[in-house]
Amino acid sequence: MKYKILLLALALMPGLALAEVERSLAKSPDGRFELVLTTESNHDSGRVLVRDLKSGGATDTDSGQGYAQFPADDIEAEGKDDSTAFAVTMRGTKRTRNTDVYIRDADIWEKLEFPPYVANILGRQGVFKGGRNLYEEFGGFKGNSKFVLLCHIEPDWQEQEEAAKNKDWKPTTQTEWKVVLEYHHRMRPNCTVESITPNEDKTANKAVEATAISPAVESESTPPPHL
Repeated sequence: MKYKILLLALALMPGLALAEVERSLAKSPDGRFELVLTTESNHDSGRVLVRDLKSGGATDTDSGQGYAQFPADDIEAEGKDDSTAFAVTMRGTKRTRNTDVYIRDADIWEKLEFPPYVANILGRQGVFKGGRNLYEEFGGFKGNSKFVLLCHIEPDWQEQEEAAKNKDWKPTTQTEWKVVLEYHHRMRPNCTVESITPNEDKTANKAVEATAISPAVESESTPPPHL
């Protein structure tokens, strides 16, 4: 009888049966906030939340792992020195890696809505409608309200096959781009493009190739990046 009562209690309160698993991604320089990757079990993908270490409260974000199971090393966080913004870069699929940026206004964290810069780049490449492979790395914050995204963007395999059939048109071989964006508080849109230029730094290319072959595994002794 006691056994049946215990099973019934666990069924009605699943939170008691499964404790969440967490991994710290970064802490803010002022010591107030911590980015945490959390999930219900090691077999699920994680989601990112911002924990206020002063109040103990936590804010859910729209960011999380899209491909690998928790706690895979496929997600990175980087913060602004004044603790008012942070970026989270995560793997979406085997061929995509995306960045989300959040800014703080008082106690509220707001996700930036990036303008369609990828479409702009694809237009410069002369690519038709369709999918693409996107490998996006965060290039750092600049000044008061700007940041950089380093992007490896190319047509998907269907577009490449279609391009090969067209003898009069070829897509450019330029796939590395540097995008500078500026964010705005209490405005819509809250993020605009300042510039899009070819990125001549071949480091991005090497990073994409290295990740495709053998994803880096973070050492347990390596401290998390600062938020």
